[in-house]
Amino acid sequence: MNPSSAKPSERQPALNDAQRAILDQVLDQIVPPTPDGRLPGASQVGVLNYLQSLESTVLATVARELDTLEQAARTGRDCAFTDLTPTDQHALVETLRSADPQFFARLALEAVTCYYQDDRVLTALDIETRPPFPEGFQVIAGDLELLAPVRRRGQVYRNA
Repeated sequence: MNPSSAKPSERQPALNDAQRAILDQVLDQIVPPTPDGRLPGASQVGVLNYLQSLESTVLATVARELDTLEQAARTGRDCAFTDLTPTDQHALVETLRSADPQFFARLALEAVTCYYQDDRVLTALDIETRPPFPEGFQVIAGDLELLAPVRRRGQVYRNA
């Protein structure tokens, strides 16, 4: 379901300001901006909107994990996560990532998926910012004899 077409009661809960700030700093650990400003960081390409477009449990899980980061910072370092130095933020994220690698792997996957769809990123990488169709891309002709084993296998599907 497209989040913009959902009824307000069906939309995923938004992150609060503190959670958004933490998310931005974590995203920039995943894909930091380049020092010359040529490439934006992952926090600058709309990852939150992208996450909101995914299944309904994703944003709730993200919020819960961001709260865990905040709580760990307050408990272990006696300050907010956003007040930690980048080195301390990274160490805290790494500690929690080793405890819950699946969440951080999924967040990184979703962040880079969104990142490499952003026009600014594609332009900076000298990739044309257009959908692959209707113009299409030139496909280099290959050796079709490589498909011989597949052809010899024959039909592997049932006719409808």
